[in-house]
Amino acid sequence: MTLNPAYEAIGKGFVQQYYTIFDDPVQRPNLINMYNTESSFMTFEGLQIQGAVKIMEKLTSLSFQKINRVITAVDSQPMFDGGILINVLGRLQTDEDPPHAYIQTFVLKPIGTSFYVQHDLFRLALHDSADEDPPHAYSQVFVLKPLGNSFFCQHDIFRLGIHDSA
Repeated sequence: MTLNPAYEAIGKGFVQQYYTIFDDPVQRPNLINMYNTESSFMTFEGLQIQGAVKIMEKLTSLSFQKINRVITAVDSQPMFDGGILINVLGRLQTDEDPPHAYIQTFVLKPIGTSFYVQHDLFRLALHDSADEDPPHAYSQVFVLKPLGNSFFCQHDIFRLGIHDSA
């Protein structure tokens, strides 16, 4: 396959669709349609999960009912197999909890004329902020490919975690 020239539009459109469904507790179970039964993987706050059913068990077990989300940046890259690498930086507030920065990375893989989520990694960006001038969070995503007995970096997305605090 070749690089998908519409990767930016697909990445932004996917993120908008995913969070619209995720942020509505009634619609959230419909996310199962975005994952593959066996070959989708999720890492949620360090917990490794495989398969659409197990992923949905985790997502539907989340106890919050209300989400206020601000997306700061969506960075996308085309992948050589026709897939798309997406890195999202944002802030979210669940129910009455304080807002927190988060990072979510998706790898979309082509299936027919559409895509499914092959990889989904989610992490809240929680830091000890007792310092008066704490360092900024950042996100860096690498996609490594084998090269002989080693690997090379095929994709690298870096984003400094700076949010508009207004």
